[in-house]
Amino acid sequence: MFFMRKIISILMKKRWMMLMGLSFIVYHLSLNGSVAQSLYEQNIRLGEMFQSSGCLKQAEQYYQTAISHIDHNDKKQWVDARLHIVDLQKFWHPVEAQKLNDEIINDCKAWPELYQHSLAINAYINFWMNNKASFNKANEQYLEFCRQHEDLPTTYDKPLQAMHEALNGFYNDALRTIDQNNPGSVLRHQLRLRIFEMKGDNNAIIRELRQRSATIDSLIATTYSTNLNEVATTHSMTLAQQKAEKRSSDMVLLTLLMAIIIVMMFGVWMYLHRHHQKKLEKKNKQLSAALKMASETDQMKLEFVQRVSHEIRTPLNAITGFNEILNNPDIPLSQEERKDLVDRINENVKAITGIVDELLQVANTESMQDYAPYDTVLCNQFLSDLIKKNRDNVGSNIELRYTTSVINRFSIQTNRDIMEKIIEHLLGNAIKFTKQGFIELNCAQKLGKVIITITDTGCGIPPEKQDEVFEQFAKADSFRQGIGLGLTVSRKMAQKMGGDLQLDKNYTTGARFILSLPVK
Repeated sequence: MFFMRKIISILMKKRWMMLMGLSFIVYHLSLNGSVAQSLYEQNIRLGEMFQSSGCLKQAEQYYQTAISHIDHNDKKQWVDARLHIVDLQKFWHPVEAQKLNDEIINDCKAWPELYQHSLAINAYINFWMNNKASFNKANEQYLEFCRQHEDLPTTYDKPLQAMHEALNGFYNDALRTIDQNNPGSVLRHQLRLRIFEMKGDNNAIIRELRQRSATIDSLIATTYSTNLNEVATTHSMTLAQQKAEKRSSDMVLLTLLMAIIIVMMFGVWMYLHRHHQKKLEKKNKQLSAALKMASETDQMKLEFVQRVSHEIRTPLNAITGFNEILNNPDIPLSQEERKDLVDRINENVKAITGIVDELLQVANTESMQDYAPYDTVLCNQFLSDLIKKNRDNVGSNIELRYTTSVINRFSIQTNRDIMEKIIEHLLGNAIKFTKQGFIELNCAQKLGKVIITITDTGCGIPPEKQDEVFEQFAKADSFRQGIGLGLTVSRKMAQKMGGDLQLDKNYTTGARFILSLPVK
């Protein structure tokens, strides 16, 4: 018994600070309910909680408090409360527990589950006091009663089996049986300690003491994590005990307050959950967009290779074919035919050169951060010169003209070469797609910007393609020569000079592009 007293001594020295959580205090009250009944149930539950954690003194205090709130007309409640005291003391004070159990065991017969518990406790106590004959008798009574009531729980079967094996000297079998029943409970450690004591295995007792201490610590930590607010709960119980007979409505108010807290906590949880879901959805959208962009980039690369290959292969094939004709002695050619073939070869060489220049412009535009505005450009003179430069490229049935609303000395600070490339490309497109009518280059000033408009009476751009005209490889006419990068490059160059290039969607007689550049 020395080691048993040692166990109790170790437990009595500890002062466990435990959170008595809201989850252990469930109020079954309505406006017409019993406050005393509620306090009884609260204290019983708290006593069970502390008993399962190995804090016997604290558990006994709650059981005694529960007894003080018993409804004297409820005999089952009276018997159940005392049975909790017996169950608590069965190993701690077995003699006192035996006396109290003998007093109430006959009263327990009215309720099978209570009588089963009382019979089991009787066997527990006799095992603890090493009364083999009395244990066997109590165990037989328990087993016979369970055979008559098959619907009763089997909570006590394995512990009693282990006790029977231990009293008959089958210690290892008893230990195995115990381990099959709730391996993390304090009861398991108590039974194992008793069996080690019966075996005289002091080393095993010391190890089991350490394991028991660890189990109790774990149970306390678990109880701590599942509770929310010890101070609020204890305070509410104290107020309820003081005012139980005076103001039963306080309990209803407290229940309502707890419900509000739970609703608020649920609301906070829902908010955090939704916030997390939104962040997750946002990340998923970003990931989907990145995957889509990567897929589009791969597709664009493929289209780029295919388009460039096609655009270069066509003039190369022509150059190769014309060259073979020129160098074939078996084909008689006049001087005019030879000149025509050479001119065709030169045209296709220019076409390839134009494609290469277009690609170089793309690379140069992507690599440049911006274009330094180090040139002073007199707009009227500059744009008039561009018109004169391109006049020989249009037919007699097309009027190429320049109009302006700015004064002759009006100038802007910009990059001349880049500005010329943009306007040259826009004029080239207008000339390419206009068969008759006019092509007009106009200059105006508005809100600190110069507005240069290129208008034609050509075939225009279909409405369904207007939104994608500035995208890479976009072409209004897929049969025309070019790889569809001109407008893309022109807009990027305009933007890197601080301006922009737009398509006038309201103009339907042909096409109209509007280039805006800062004056300074």
